[in-house]
Amino acid sequence: MSTTSPTTSQPTSMRRVAAAAVIGTSIEWYDFFVYAQAAALALNVVFFPEVSPLTGVLILFATMGVGFVARPLGAIIFGHIGDRIGRKKTLIITLLMMGVATFAMGLLPGYDSWGAAAPVLLVALRLCQGLAAGGEWGGAALIGVEHAPPEKKALFGSFAQLGSPIGLVLATSMTLAVNAAFGQEAMQEWAWRIPFLASIVLIPIGFIIRSKVAESPEFAALSKQERSGSVPIVKLFRFQTPHLLVGIGSFAAVFLTYYLMTSFMLVYATDSVGLSSAVSLPANLIAAVVEGVFIVVAAVLSVRIGTKRINVVSAVALLLWAFPSFYLAAAAPPWGLYVSVGVSMVFVGAAYGVLASDVARLFTTDTRYTGASLSYHLAAVIGGGLAPIAATAILEATGGDVFFIALIPAVTAAVMIVCVLILPRLQQPDVAGEGEATTADGELIRA
Repeated sequence: MSTTSPTTSQPTSMRRVAAAAVIGTSIEWYDFFVYAQAAALALNVVFFPEVSPLTGVLILFATMGVGFVARPLGAIIFGHIGDRIGRKKTLIITLLMMGVATFAMGLLPGYDSWGAAAPVLLVALRLCQGLAAGGEWGGAALIGVEHAPPEKKALFGSFAQLGSPIGLVLATSMTLAVNAAFGQEAMQEWAWRIPFLASIVLIPIGFIIRSKVAESPEFAALSKQERSGSVPIVKLFRFQTPHLLVGIGSFAAVFLTYYLMTSFMLVYATDSVGLSSAVSLPANLIAAVVEGVFIVVAAVLSVRIGTKRINVVSAVALLLWAFPSFYLAAAAPPWGLYVSVGVSMVFVGAAYGVLASDVARLFTTDTRYTGASLSYHLAAVIGGGLAPIAATAILEATGGDVFFIALIPAVTAAVMIVCVLILPRLQQPDVAGEGEATTADGELIRA
């Protein structure tokens, strides 16, 4: 009996870890992406009715940027909590915070009812969403990475990454369903609230699943040791600043390409190419499905070939595809749009799938939640907060010329190439056995 007990309990434990990462992050990203969907289709009319449509969208992207700017602050706040009191408790707090903020958005009166107070409250709630998102990803990724054996850390780190495409599918499907059921006019008047209010149904599901997962064994082992009272963020910047910069540079092109394709492309397709939202929105479903598939493909492949090759190939491909993707979307709508988004998501998904474990392992256990979260969310500020604003402004200034827009992902992809080449050399080794450790690509290091 004693010989079979460990083998029967371990798979159950890892299934719970996978479920906590996938389902929890899917719910959180659903909440976060619902705002992006509504911003592109309705919120400019509800909260900024006195400006031109494109200017209203630009302002809405700025409010989206508030959420992204708040994410690094959330990474610091919840990273501190996660590095001091644990990954599991922090994940539950962020889940509840995100859900409540999203539900409250669905109840918020528009400009016609509350005047300037309405957009101010919208920004405040978006700030809460950003803070929660800032603390969410790091804990979800570490729950997988720190539970997994060395050779499967990329695989289990990828479960947190699957939450993004699943959340996007849920958000886009909900938006499409509401739009189809009630029409564009109703969508802009009141039906946009439905996807936000639906969040209240998802919160208990995520709470129950996360409450049943065990704390990360690496953090549990650290908790038993006598630790100094140093603040994680202070220790991070004092000893691991190069690691942080490499983490940001590794993620930036992935985020920038992703958000240009899933948020900015909606505006470009409708305002410049002339597609209806019913035609352009399926591009996001294509993005989510392709990204999700290649997250899994890359994570499984990493067990055999390591992560470095996947990251380098993805970065080079993002560089080479940057210009063709935008020109194809403009030249051959709507199929050119679908192909542009789909091909981009192959490389975004592959890199995104394995970077969770790679970037997490840049940092020591006592600063890992803070360091990994800051790397991820500072890159998200560049890619998701600033890039759509810059791209929309360039689009308006140039009258639809996409050359300078495509230059943005090309440059960040070049930076990514350099960073993913450096990344393995800065990673903390995983303890594989007494006197032994392994690198990210599974090479044995003798102590």
